[in-house]
Amino acid sequence: MTFDEKLKARAGQEGSPVPAGFEERMDALLDTLPAEVQPAKKRRAPRLAVCIGVAAAMVVGAAAAPAVLEMARNAIDYFEQNSGSEYANYQGKYEKYNAAVGMSDTNGDQTLTIDNIAVDDSYLMIFSTLKSETPIELREGEQTPLSTRIEWTAPNFFVEINGEALDTSGPIEKEAELVDEYTLTAVQRIILKEALPDQFDLLLYDGGTSDIRNSNFQFEMSVDKSAVAVETLTVEPKQDFTVHFSGVNDIGDSYTVNSKPRIERVSISPFGSTITLSEWAENPLTSFVLRDDQGNFLPVLNIGSVGGSLISRATNSFEFLGADLDTKSVTLIPYLDEGRSHEVTGSLDSLPLTDASAGGFTLESLEIGEKQATATFSFRGALNYCNAQFTLLLADGTPLDHLVDCYMDFSYDRENALCITTIEYPDATPEQIAQITDVSFWQPNELTLLEDQAVTIDLQ
Repeated sequence: MTFDEKLKARAGQEGSPVPAGFEERMDALLDTLPAEVQPAKKRRAPRLAVCIGVAAAMVVGAAAAPAVLEMARNAIDYFEQNSGSEYANYQGKYEKYNAAVGMSDTNGDQTLTIDNIAVDDSYLMIFSTLKSETPIELREGEQTPLSTRIEWTAPNFFVEINGEALDTSGPIEKEAELVDEYTLTAVQRIILKEALPDQFDLLLYDGGTSDIRNSNFQFEMSVDKSAVAVETLTVEPKQDFTVHFSGVNDIGDSYTVNSKPRIERVSISPFGSTITLSEWAENPLTSFVLRDDQGNFLPVLNIGSVGGSLISRATNSFEFLGADLDTKSVTLIPYLDEGRSHEVTGSLDSLPLTDASAGGFTLESLEIGEKQATATFSFRGALNYCNAQFTLLLADGTPLDHLVDCYMDFSYDRENALCITTIEYPDATPEQIAQITDVSFWQPNELTLLEDQAVTIDLQ
């Protein structure tokens, strides 16, 4: 891997997606440099025929007989080894719409196996196991939380569908568990910005960059998902609209937004609900809330987006919570936001904790352990973000993060529309933990909804 590619790989792991066209421009520049000796092209793994919902044959070697696999309802062992998974509540749905693959590829002393692939209209889920003959070297330094280092070490798959690259730009959703020092299990959740056909050829590869020539592992297979009737509600309105407003940001600077996005699709399916927007813009529209036909606001998990330009259209998909197959319509409402919030503080015995804000968080529960604390937040009203941040306070009012390093992470209970915020404090002493008496969290200020610029998408 070249130095430039290592930089791009690191950027991808830290949640800073490579802009559209960047790699092609970089490759063009690299082509002007003196040529170097190229290693032999890595072999491709054998093709595997996968049918979700029917039987399939897998070629495991030139002399091996085909093995027949039942693809409709297969157990996913990942959840046995990671019972605390963010996706555990969805286990039954993943097992209903998945293929048990069992396909492996080896690179040096490491073997990567695709255990299961689950797919619906909104997401492609890849469950894998990495085994090594030597202890797995985790990424990053000793100051990074172990859970983060394990996640970053897990494979990061790029995808081709019928020979064309799948748009996986945006936030990387991965979760991993180090079973032992030689074994790592992982799941990658890839949001689908466009519908997949019922039958398609699937190529997965991992190597740090989207350049398949530098992949460490490759897997080719054919997927047929037509035999399983996925309970879904998906529309592709291709609806253009205009958003215009002016405001003042949190540092007092004035700004104006002139946006012309297009609603590409809305999908409510077993693995989650998504809305996909596209726009010719460096900073495409992300300042919007969603409301259903019953007047309920649907929290939007805006955890990252990618920009485009006047010559490159940016496409972003956003997950939202609270919708189901009975939802008749979804209304997109742009908002004006000054980017400000206020602090809500209370004692540990005062939960649930909130204030009188029309839209905001409620701290429902808080568990404080020796090395980490886990808070559960519910949502209400219109929100500009869903990552609820909290602070643990000692009896004298000192925040714990002023005394020791604290690391915050977010996950979601999608079934119940909750944010699960975890703070790790590996160096805190028992005496410091014993002195924690209060908690505070940041509550977003009320948004100004631009109802006159709202757009309704009919789903039924």
